[in-house]
Amino acid sequence: MNTQQKIVVAIMDVLMIVELCISMYFANLNPDSFTATFCKVFFSMLIPTLILSRVMVKRFRTVIPEPAA
Repeated sequence: MNTQQKIVVAIMDVLMIVELCISMYFANLNPDSFTATFCKVFFSMLIPTLILSRVMVKRFRTVIPEPAA
């Protein structure tokens, strides 16, 4: 894993923590449906974050040429 990929992973980690905090905040506004609200908000933010980070990690990968025979 190169430096650019490590930066993408670090940013993804921070975003996941922020998404968790936002989800907890919105779920806490309505305690009667805490779990449903939390899951709805958290996963609606988490899935695009994971997809985008996977695309970015693949985009920043270093190409290693195949060895000549």
